[in-house]
Amino acid sequence: MAVLVSRCLTGTPCRFDGQGRPAAALRLLPRHWICLDLCPEVDLGMGVPRPPVGLLAAAERVRLVERNGDREWTGEMESWCAFMARILLRDGVAGAVLKARSPSCGVADAEVFADRARTAWPGPPDAVLRRDADGLWTAALRALDASFPIVSDEELADPVRAADFVRRVEERHRRRPAARQA
Repeated sequence: MAVLVSRCLTGTPCRFDGQGRPAAALRLLPRHWICLDLCPEVDLGMGVPRPPVGLLAAAERVRLVERNGDREWTGEMESWCAFMARILLRDGVAGAVLKARSPSCGVADAEVFADRARTAWPGPPDAVLRRDADGLWTAALRALDASFPIVSDEELADPVRAADFVRRVEERHRRRPAARQA
């Protein structure tokens, strides 16, 4: 059984600042699970280190833009996320542990800034319009399958939430149709 894990949570130095964020809570996952590490930003080609990105409110959708820069990544990231989500869910990945508050991986805790904050990120406190958004990767996974089990690294650190996540992933895996025989 395979689950997705934000690559930075494994300790791999892939964040914008060239650091990793190892998550001790990963030890709460069953040992027989296969953890597929993935970093949407690096895998898209943003590089390490890189300018940090953030979510900006826009009339039609949330945009992914470099902080203090002119580079917008929204279209490329949404395309990459939709493509990868289809492949991974089709191939039976049963859940995901994603980095809290990340503009790519946040699980209902990413910040969305007002467009006026763009010149001085993170900007003044009133520049944050909301702190309850999904990152673009999380949003793509949910859009494809709203029942797909997703937990943030911070939620996984709570033993009750960790046990619930494990239960939901194993239940999803059991319900998966058997692979076709060639």
